[in-house]
Amino acid sequence: MFYIASKFLSFFVMPMGILCLLLIYAISTKNRTKSKKAVILAFIFLYIIGNSFLSNELFLWWEVPPTSINKVKQHDIGIVLTGGTINEDKLPIENIFLGGSADRMGQAIELYKKGKIKKILISGGGIEVLGQTQKLEIDEMAKYMIISGVAKEDIFLEKNAQNTRQNALNCSKILNKHFANQTYLLISSGFHLRRARGCFAKVGLKVDCFGADYISHERNFYWYNLVLPREGNLGLVQLLFREVIGYSTYKIMGWI
Repeated sequence: MFYIASKFLSFFVMPMGILCLLLIYAISTKNRTKSKKAVILAFIFLYIIGNSFLSNELFLWWEVPPTSINKVKQHDIGIVLTGGTINEDKLPIENIFLGGSADRMGQAIELYKKGKIKKILISGGGIEVLGQTQKLEIDEMAKYMIISGVAKEDIFLEKNAQNTRQNALNCSKILNKHFANQTYLLISSGFHLRRARGCFAKVGLKVDCFGADYISHERNFYWYNLVLPREGNLGLVQLLFREVIGYSTYKIMGWI
């Protein structure tokens, strides 16, 4: 219930929620002047968050910059966080369907094959809200890594974490028990690494970070990116808003 309530309430402080509130106000108010102002404000807000240049600048500001794989030192354990790497609700069940964040798996596999990490710890459990998922993301990630060349005995699973704080807490127990005093490389989305790094530091784990799933691109000044809005940017900015809200919430709770 808390999970559902938090998702519902957070919606209204994100771009789509703000647009909905502005349009609802414009429709419901009897003052025509205020209604027009609300509609104009909604269009201006939509244009700004749909602008490719501005949305890219936001992600360049927030994402932890990528690290050259050639400059990564050898680590004993690579920690890979789940979340969007697999489309686990798609059938047939024997197929592995990659999700939008599958790049972090690809990066982890490359790091492993290049000898940058010796073993991989995948962390993340499923959250059942309205029904049982067909398959677990973490299991599908492990299967994909195995068929991609990672030795089965080098993969370890932590299946209970349901948020980033629990990722850090649960991984710390496993690492301190089985892989104490070793070196760890945390692998997650570039826009999520701030929160993840803070959570792992809070539980006393010293980790280096390696970003993946980058949404930003190198800055350019093509006229169409500067002028024309794109519908896809709305979803990207929505994602960034959610992460900033999550980071701020964790900060207030003392989890980072």
